[in-house]
This record gives sequence, C-alpha cells and structure tokens, in this order.
Amino acid sequence: MHKLWKRLLVFALGVVLAEYAIAQEQEPPAQPELSPRDRQEVELGRKVVAEIEKHYKFITEPAIVERVNRIGQTLAEIARRLRTEARYGESGPAPFEYTFYVIDEKDVNAFSVPGGFIFVNKGLLDFVSSDDELAAVLAHEIAHASHRHVMQLIREDEKVQRSVLLPALLVGVLGRMRSDDFAGLMTGAHLYRIARVNRFSQEAETDADLTALEYLRHSPYNPVALLVFMERLAAEERKRPQIDWGIFRTHPVTRERVETLRRALQEYGIPIRRREVSPALQVRVDQKEATEGVYTVRYEHIEIFTPADDPEQGTSRERAERIAHLLNELLDDGIQLYEVQLSADKHAVLLRGREVVRITPHDAILAGKSAEELALATREAIRRVLWSDTVRLNF
Repeated sequence: MHKLWKRLLVFALGVVLAEYAIAQEQEPPAQPELSPRDRQEVELGRKVVAEIEKHYKFITEPAIVERVNRIGQTLAEIARRLRTEARYGESGPAPFEYTFYVIDEKDVNAFSVPGGFIFVNKGLLDFVSSDDELAAVLAHEIAHASHRHVMQLIREDEKVQRSVLLPALLVGVLGRMRSDDFAGLMTGAHLYRIARVNRFSQEAETDADLTALEYLRHSPYNPVALLVFMERLAAEERKRPQIDWGIFRTHPVTRERVETLRRALQEYGIPIRRREVSPALQVRVDQKEATEGVYTVRYEHIEIFTPADDPEQGTSRERAERIAHLLNELLDDGIQLYEVQLSADKHAVLLRGREVVRITPHDAILAGKSAEELALATREAIRRVLWSDTVRLNF
C-alpha cells in the first residue's frame, strides 16, 4: 500500500478512536507521572496499535529490533528533555515513553501514532545506508509525537467539519435543494475539508523535519543525514511516474523539503558533508575480481582507477584508499567538472590543481595502456562521477 494511504488509514482510524476514547472511562494509568490529557493520548495510541497489529506482521529478529530500539531510545531521551518550538502542533517536550515497532513491509515508510508509538517498515531499514540516516527518520517520527501532530490534525478536522460540512448540510436540507445540486454542494464541502486538513498535514511534516534536526544536533548522530536521506528519497521518487496529488497531497514536495533542510543546516553552520553519513554515496575501494592484491577505486557502477603496487607509492590497496579519501573530500567540497584536469606531462589527474592520481609505469602495464591513455581515461571517469552526483542532487 502506498505510504499516503497508510497515513490516511492511520489518521482516519485516529479520528474514530479519539471520539470513542473521549466518551469512555479511562483505564487506570500505567504511567502515573502523565497528566490526564497525556494518559488519554497514550490510551488512544494503544488502541491504534492494537488495530495495526491485526493487519500487519511485525519483525521480531533480535538484531533488527535492537538496532531500531537503541537508536530510537537515544533520541527519545533527548526529545523528553529538550525544549523545542512547534511550527505546527504544540511545542515540546512531551513526557511519553516511546515504543518502536518494525513492520514486515517492503515500502520505504515510517509513521507514528499518538502517545509515542513509532512504526518503521523493513523496507526503510533496507533503504537507509547508515545508523545516521535511520536516526534521522526516527527523529522525524518522534517529533510528530512530541508536538502532538495527529491530535492537532484531529482537532483541525473537527473544526472544518463544524464550519464547513455542517453548514453545507443545513443549507442543503433547509434550503430544499435539488438532489444533484445538494450532492455537488456536499462534494465541494468534502473536497474543501480534504484540502484544508492536508495543508495542515504538510505543515506538520515541515515541523517534524526541522524539529528532527534539533534532536539530531543534540545526539551522537549527524544532522546532515536527514538531508541526505531526503535527497536519496527524491532521487528514487524521480524514477517513478510523477503524480500531482493536488489537494490530496499530505506531504510537502520532497525537493521542497530538501531545500528547507539545506537552508536550516546552513543557518546552523553545520558543514554538509554527505559522504560522512552515507556510505551509499562514497567513492569506495573494492578488491578486483579474480586478481589477488589488486584494488579498484569506484563510485556506484563507475570504475575510476585501478592502481598497481608501486615501490615508491605503496601497495595497490594503500594507493586506492588514498585516492578514494581525496575524492570523497573533494566531492563533499563541491568540486566542479572544469576543475578536473590533466597535468602538463599528461601522466596525472589534477583536481583543483591538486594531484590526486599519478600514473606509474606499473599502472600502465597493469591496464595495458600508455600512461597518457590511462590518465585520460581516469580523468573522464572522475568527470562521470561528478556528473552523476550533479544529476542526483538536481532532481
């Protein structure tokens, strides 16, 4: 099921259960330190969890559960003590004890329900490339709970129903409108309700993104991971058919979220070094297949350079690791295509005037090319890496 419809299902269920919970006597509180209002919200969350458990299978593998809970509880402790200003909902902290669940679903999705109950799909765990990225997602969901977004959405929905749907119903009935006119009136009122509530939902998403950055800044995890996760998510979304959800959109456009996060990180003075938080974006070193002791520098599917052992420059692995490290630094510093050049003797590749790859006679023999040919091929491979990275960031 698309993550939009999952969220709509949880939201609709929340409305029904909220009305039910208000009408019922509350059970004895499991957490006496919570206020009556907090206990009501936790009880509502428990009822929603019970409904979700009826429809989904949960992952119980210890290593997976431990990872999510360890990272989640680290952030939960921060969320319980850190004062955060809400741009939508209510400013934190909220006193909830957070509980984390892993759903056996392939979709890249996570969501929270009132009272501090957080759900993560197995597909999301497969998608994130580091604990930093997972922490970013969990911080976002904790922010939804801490700022009581779902409860605020329920209140907003009730207001819209009272101010729009009820008057429309009265006008139709008391005005004795024709049935087709009445149907049109009610449809318009219902669409207005959807548009209003979904606008509030988008405001909640923006608030959760920026509040998550606050949690991450006070945690062992790198806040840049939230930006990187959103950029990777946007790149994946671009591969699928583009749909304009219009008034049915519950989230801001992902590229808009990316720009908001980028500006916030810059305002905080946090360097945006993507490869420090996401191994998926790193230039890496792999052992060359069927060739013992020979290592290749590559980025995704692009093979950049395979150095040979050299008595002066070191082993193949040592040289490859030095080159990969330099390339990752320069990529994070925003190097441009025109800054990738050949040296005057055409035996080396320079990046911003810095020699990154020097072709030795041993390299040329290993590749079966002349030093000039190998240097040129390496320069073009690095340019392809830059182009690929540029395309990914300019989705």
